[in-house]
Parts: sequence; C-alpha cells; structure tokens
Amino acid sequence: VSATSTLSPSASPSPTPSQGFVVPPHANYVGRVQGDEGSVAIVVHDNFAIAYFCNGSTQEAWLKGTPHDGKLSMTGKDNASLTTNYAQGHARGTVVVDGIAHIFSIIAVHRPSGLFQSIAVVRGATIKAGWIVLANGTQVGSLEPNENSANPSSQAAPKLDLSSLTAQYEGTTIVATPIDAETVSGF
Repeated sequence: VSATSTLSPSASPSPTPSQGFVVPPHANYVGRVQGDEGSVAIVVHDNFAIAYFCNGSTQEAWLKGTPHDGKLSMTGKDNASLTTNYAQGHARGTVVVDGIAHIFSIIAVHRPSGLFQSIAVVRGATIKAGWIVLANGTQVGSLEPNENSANPSSQAAPKLDLSSLTAQYEGTTIVATPIDAETVSGF
C-alpha cells in the first residue's frame, strides 16, 4: 500500500466516542505520516483546531478547523485539507498538501514535544516558520522566506532552541510561540 496518493483523501476510520473512546476537549498530537514523507501536528482546544504539515523543506501547510465529536475537517491555503478522527491519546486521518494525500496515525504529546510557530520580519520580508517536535525530540520544520509573496516557497527551518524558543535565520534571532492546547498559547 502506498503511503501517498493523488486520490481523494479519506480518513482511516477510528471508533466514535459512543463506542467507548474519550474525546478530550484539549489535546496536542504529533507524528510522522506513513512513508516517512513528513510530519503532522494537530492542536485541539475546545471549539477550534490548528494543524501543520511539513516535510522539513519544500512542502508545508497550516490548516484550521472546528472539532465536532472527535472529528475534524480542516482547510488551508492552496486547497490543503486534513480529515481526522481523534480521541484520548491518538488521531488518525489524511492530510492533503500540493495534491498529495498523506495518511497518518499520531499520538498525543506534552511539551517539549508539540507545534511551534514564528512570524517575524527579517530584512524587510515577513517570514513564517513552523516546527513540529516529535515525541523522541526530533524536529521537523519549514520556513517561508516571504510569507506575503503571491507564491511563497518553503525551505528547511533553522533548528529551534527549545529552552529559549529561538532560532537563528540570516543573522536574526526569531522567537517561536508554542501552539499548545493545554496552555492555550498560540491560539
């Protein structure tokens, strides 16, 4: 079975809350997509959710949506989408970026793992960086060197210092904000 496809996305079914699973009102999920072609983070807080997919260089997407009974349908720029079923401890689904569907089954995490974002002005351009810190401490991140460009490109993000939440980009210190369901940071 291929980990990626250009077929329409369909989330892997996950048991519904009525089948005995607890749907948490606040949760942070991170993990790799099947085929190890990128990572995804999903942050759910009450009636709002943010997700981020990146492959650590050229492919990324920020998505938003509204959770409902353990299900999420999210959208982002350039027709990016994510559908998932989630419960306490895990989320399963599909994220589509640049027309490519990536299947995932990811776990709930607590800091220092999670999702981080920085928006800063560097040399007159607004840059936007995102990092996913996996449960094993691995960082996967992408950076848009000019977020306001008509067709923004992506590149690998610089390493994020988790103790200071800073990174160095072109000689400038950029500061990251955790997007965290438990503290409501970044919402």
